[in-house]
Amino acid sequence: MYRELIGKLIDGHNWAMLQEPCPEKEIRKAEKYVGFTFPEELKALLRETNGDHWFLLSADEIVAQVKRNREILAEYLEPDEFEEKVNRFVYFASNGCGDYYCYRVLPNGETDASAIYIWEHELFEVREVAKDIPDLIIKYYNNEV
Repeated sequence: MYRELIGKLIDGHNWAMLQEPCPEKEIRKAEKYVGFTFPEELKALLRETNGDHWFLLSADEIVAQVKRNREILAEYLEPDEFEEKVNRFVYFASNGCGDYYCYRVLPNGETDASAIYIWEHELFEVREVAKDIPDLIIKYYNNEV
């Protein structure tokens, strides 16, 4: 489903390339590092393509972005503020400008898959941009987000 959708949207563009599927072992490893269970739709996306070298992050890139945010931003925020504004998100795509598309993680540790948000790095603010991953992919590749 995702390969087909993305393939149609990037057809004719040389800047985005579907990658091979992500092995289950790598998905579990990424979840473990991030500390939150990925929503099923994100796992399904990774099972079909491990990123697109442009917008969608691979499992390794998800880990790298979380690691970078945790190392750098923890220094600038109080622990409670860091937890609320930085650490309670599952980032899985990027706009290339330092902002990430993500899921929120609820205070109980459950990942909320009811909406996709953009996490804006300058102000640590989030706003809803899509109802699910297919909606986000379509909006992104049609320059609507």
